[in-house]
Amino acid sequence: MKQQQKNSAMISPGTALAMLQKYGLSQSRIRHCRGVARFAYNLAHKIADTNPELAVNPEKVRIAGLLHDIGRYCDDNHELRGVEILRAEGLHDIAEIIMHGSAYELSVLNGKENIALLPSTLENKIVAYADARFRLEPVSLRDRIDEVKQRRCDEPAKIRSVEMAIERFTQLENELLALARKERGDRTAGGNSSPECNSRRLSSDKSTL
Repeated sequence: MKQQQKNSAMISPGTALAMLQKYGLSQSRIRHCRGVARFAYNLAHKIADTNPELAVNPEKVRIAGLLHDIGRYCDDNHELRGVEILRAEGLHDIAEIIMHGSAYELSVLNGKENIALLPSTLENKIVAYADARFRLEPVSLRDRIDEVKQRRCDEPAKIRSVEMAIERFTQLENELLALARKERGDRTAGGNSSPECNSRRLSSDKSTL
């Protein structure tokens, strides 16, 4: 999403977790958010290490990972609801990097294409990718998509939007993992390992959420 001019102060992971509880997220959803935050933080840290010229703030990405599903207290458009909540809470910078699912593809299916729903910044891409690679544990993109399709099997539009998003997320994976291992060829940042091996490392390296 396009960045707003108004900035927000960084909050702590503890404060972010308290916000999830304030908005009634279940313990399983909070567990998912913690895993996404850990995955996103570690990937952001690796990208920042190998690409110091890029504006990537791992701590900001961690908080966005924690809060990306804060709109889940309602079933309707939880991503947009989350953006609204975070803006209302004064967390404008975080609100701009939490779009993560197939809202863009749904807008296309509804005949109202909205490119503002696509992750446009590197930090937002990291959060979106982390959500796609972590449910309650690290998973492959294919397994994550299959899980969403099974869980939302009574929602044809959602299933179609997820299928449409597969190519976009595959390209996103290639882009981010290439940045994580740029120049140094660091095996701990990816090297020639499979995305599945990378996901296990990214879920357990630096962050201790």
